Amino acid sequence: MRKALRQAADEGCKLVVCTGRPLGMVPRSVRRLGVMAYYLCANGATVYDAKGAELLSRTMSNEDVRRMMDEVAPLGPGWNVHSDGQSWIERTGVTYMVGGARGIRSRIRKYFPRSPRQVRSLIRGVMHCALGEQGKTIVPSIRPVIDSHERFEKVVCSFTTDEACEEAILRIEALGGFQVARVWARELEITAAGVTKGTACDWLLDYLGEDKGRSVAFGDSMNDAPLIGHVGRFVAMGNASAELKALCDEVCASLTEDGVALWLEEQMTEAHTSAGMSN
Repeated sequence: MRKALRQAADEGCKLVVCTGRPLGMVPRSVRRLGVMAYYLCANGATVYDAKGAELLSRTMSNEDVRRMMDEVAPLGPGWNVHSDGQSWIERTGVTYMVGGARGIRSRIRKYFPRSPRQVRSLIRGVMHCALGEQGKTIVPSIRPVIDSHERFEKVVCSFTTDEACEEAILRIEALGGFQVARVWARELEITAAGVTKGTACDWLLDYLGEDKGRSVAFGDSMNDAPLIGHVGRFVAMGNASAELKALCDEVCASLTEDGVALWLEEQMTEAHTSAGMSN
């Protein structure tokens, strides 16, 4: 993967990390590569340059977040909020969001034993479950975090039933002023109205003066679906859901098989062959 990314950057591609995470949760291994030109974070609420300077911020006020949380509170959600590039997750939501022992067992059944790459992916996932991730703090209650911060990039809430999640969507949409994405059956990601990965991609392409037709995005979950139509080509990973694959332009190999690297290498090889033939 590192080799393919460095080669793409050397050949003039502007590489962008597009993630639902705040900047502080982007893995250090990614930032240390030194090839990422921009970071589109928190589902498009913020955009940063390679040095971490903020270029775009579209956040929610603490008053709006409180209003939304009060409306949904009777449904018993667990909360996770992003502010100032960091993340706080309420302890009551940890078991569901991480998956606990059941989640680890499902990973083992899915990936083991297979290839060495898949085993490494499994180990990283288990370590994240056991030790947590950088940029994330687990707290007993999310309310003190809300009180101590003025602006929020994204709010995530999880529920114990599908029905509670569906009711929460109706309540939040009735309030107005929020963008609601249902990323899993019992989990919602909430940003300010109009804030998605797709609209942030529009902004970045305009900022760079780049043609949308020359852009490509990769995704493996439904919170990547908003990119579709905002890039020239959307490629679903082999491990993506059937729902996302039905919407994409093409499918590459899975994450554990270095699908992005393989796709980039194939495209660069074809470009070099075409250039050689034209010469």
